[in-house]
Amino acid sequence: MSSDTQEQRVRQVYGEIAKAYEAFFPSLHRYEGRVEGFLAEAVVPGCRVLDVGCGPGHLTRALDPTVQVVGLDLSPEMIDLARRGRPTGEYRVHSYRDPIPEELGHFDVALAVGCLDFCDDLPRTLRHVSEALKPGGRFLFTVLERRPGLEGHEDARRQVQTADTEVTLYFESFEETARALEASKLLPRAYTHAPGWVQLTGQRTMYFGWWDVERC
Repeated sequence: MSSDTQEQRVRQVYGEIAKAYEAFFPSLHRYEGRVEGFLAEAVVPGCRVLDVGCGPGHLTRALDPTVQVVGLDLSPEMIDLARRGRPTGEYRVHSYRDPIPEELGHFDVALAVGCLDFCDDLPRTLRHVSEALKPGGRFLFTVLERRPGLEGHEDARRQVQTADTEVTLYFESFEETARALEASKLLPRAYTHAPGWVQLTGQRTMYFGWWDVERC
């Protein structure tokens, strides 16, 4: 499947589920307070936050009103929901395959949580986010992590059926992600291997590598 086809399918899937996404969020994800803890530590009043793959903007919606939130997502339907949830934010339809638009400026904090599952070129995407961060800027992101012996995580890629659309999930090894970080001038601060979401059709918990990193 070409990258363009994959992107079109991901956009279609998330557009179709946009209205129901937040209702199902607690059952689809098991983030165990990791995002909230990171934001409480990294975000200060008046700072700028970039939310890559923001969906309906649920992760940053409740941040202090002085925080400038910019959300990017493939799905126009998700962007519409994000705008309604935080009218003061700036939201755009954007692919993380492309550089962050320069006119958006630079950011103190960035998130890419639960969206890089479909990323076929992690070094490129991490480089784009790194270039949008200020020196010392914090970045929390997740990747589906490839681990031999962990069911559903053994291979580098996996085709999954979502409704009537097939998409590809990509699994990075710890070493591959670490090399991508080094090439992107991002320094690891903390890492954990922990649940990400539940694949409902197979009742299988999918695991993330959770990376808290800093721009050099």
